[in-house]
Amino acid sequence: MEVRCPRCGRDFVRRVRREGLVEIVATAACFHSFACQLCALRFRAWQWSLRHTSQPIDRRQYERICVNFPMSFSADSGGGNGTTLDISMGGCGFKTEPPPAPGAVVKLELHATGLAHPLIVDAAVVRSVRSIYTGVEFLRLSPKEQYRLTQFVANTLTDRRLKDDAALQAGRLDEADPVPQMR
Repeated sequence: MEVRCPRCGRDFVRRVRREGLVEIVATAACFHSFACQLCALRFRAWQWSLRHTSQPIDRRQYERICVNFPMSFSADSGGGNGTTLDISMGGCGFKTEPPPAPGAVVKLELHATGLAHPLIVDAAVVRSVRSIYTGVEFLRLSPKEQYRLTQFVANTLTDRRLKDDAALQAGRLDEADPVPQMR
């Protein structure tokens, strides 16, 4: 059974960790927790074949999509330029020298491939810094920029799915391969 978001109707959903007693009990009745990768709705859906495992799972609500495009950031302590390495509806990762400090609030300009103008994130908080890799969580985008981000992520996920399907049909991907995760 294909899980679709009840709000936007798309099938770009991801199973997420259970939160609270209600979700733990719901899992026992085969109602699992999902999050839409586009509209951010968290919901439960019935799926008989899924089982909860005690193995650690990715705690992110959104799947990070590998990308490679230029970006710039500014903060109270300065700014810089870099390269965006991954992006999702909730944040992005980029490499830059020197990186902003953990906890800093930055403004981002993402020069995403295929967009006529940079995507502007008014406020993002730096959640992790590892060497030259910086991970940020988006805090504030204007409604127009939120829409543009949603369209960019949807188009990127659709393109990736089409490539995965073409590779599968050509026999280049094993059906058990975890790469096409969001089915």
